[in-house]
Amino acid sequence: MTKFIILGFLMTENMTGYDIKQKMSISTSNFMDASFGSIYPSLKRLEQKKLICFDEIVENGKLKKVYYIAEQGKEEFMTWLRAPIETSKTSAASALSKIFFFDNLSNEEIISSIGNYIEDLTKLKINLLQVRKMLTNHANNFELCTLNFGLDLYDYIINWYKNNINNLNKEL
Repeated sequence: MTKFIILGFLMTENMTGYDIKQKMSISTSNFMDASFGSIYPSLKRLEQKKLICFDEIVENGKLKKVYYIAEQGKEEFMTWLRAPIETSKTSAASALSKIFFFDNLSNEEIISSIGNYIEDLTKLKINLLQVRKMLTNHANNFELCTLNFGLDLYDYIINWYKNNINNLNKEL
């Protein structure tokens, strides 16, 4: 997925690896984020496949690679973009795979674990709200649409976990 996020960004503008990471942090991070450790190898693979190219520039005494999308990269991106949207069961897999086995924990441990998870989700939601505030006048409708989806999803997930904690508290 990182491959197509990078190609999508490069469809709009030429960017350095650092620029890509920053753009990802304020735009796609609610559904797709990547570290520098995965962005730079992805850029190298995209370059090897001739999907992107780069120019080297010197800026403030530092050598930088500025990436741009090649014609073949545009074609591959557009083919991916036009393909049917895939249904995936993996988006919540990490948390749910752990919860599936919570019967091995005490109710107190479960409540604590879920409470901590709710706190983490709430922090992510707050970050997204701040991003939406920053982007409201600059983002296109589809960027805002995906950001709002992330906010709605966090609301749903947080409420789902809160309901489970309430049910556990009733059992105590």
